[in-house]
Amino acid sequence: MKAIFRISTLALIILSSCSLPCKRESPQSLDYPPELRIVRRAEWGWKPLSGSVPKQQQIRKITIHHGGTDFFPEDDPVAHIRNLQNWSRDTKHWIDIPYHYMMDLDGVIYEARPLEYAGDTNTNYDPTGHVLICLMGNYENIEVAPEQMEALIDFCSYMVKTYGLSPDDIQGHKDYSDQTVCPGKNLYRYLEDGSIRSKVAGKLQFKP
Repeated sequence: MKAIFRISTLALIILSSCSLPCKRESPQSLDYPPELRIVRRAEWGWKPLSGSVPKQQQIRKITIHHGGTDFFPEDDPVAHIRNLQNWSRDTKHWIDIPYHYMMDLDGVIYEARPLEYAGDTNTNYDPTGHVLICLMGNYENIEVAPEQMEALIDFCSYMVKTYGLSPDDIQGHKDYSDQTVCPGKNLYRYLEDGSIRSKVAGKLQFKP
């Protein structure tokens, strides 16, 4: 009986140890409100994680990025995201796309890296605990479209509410690193003047 008990216990331990790889196959996906136009990973052909992954993070901040490369209205956002995923894994040897969400020029938001895992960066800041949102395109050169700004405000409001954050927790990449101009001057100005945080606070009727 003791031998049978030991075998059963060992089997239970082995099965329990499979929980993390199983979770990698079904990463966290939130229950988004209908006003957000979200494309889930399964809809754009995301490739599941493989191999070892870092420790899971607790969300404390929202950080806004831009792609920093040209992205035009005629470009296919799904092809762009798939190419970024391949480059991130094959060239950078990251576990996935460095950002958790990516937004196209129409304000459509695409799930990217699973939110439970910290993002990656080429600069000198630690993005652990940050939700990384990236707008496709180079906002040193192009302006933020009204539909993008509206979607960004709505999405940041949802994330602030979901994770119990403050609008003050919304920053840009360059607020954490002196090695970058990200998210570009034409997007960063809305962080610098406080308008993004102010509009999020207004949406949530936030009181400090």
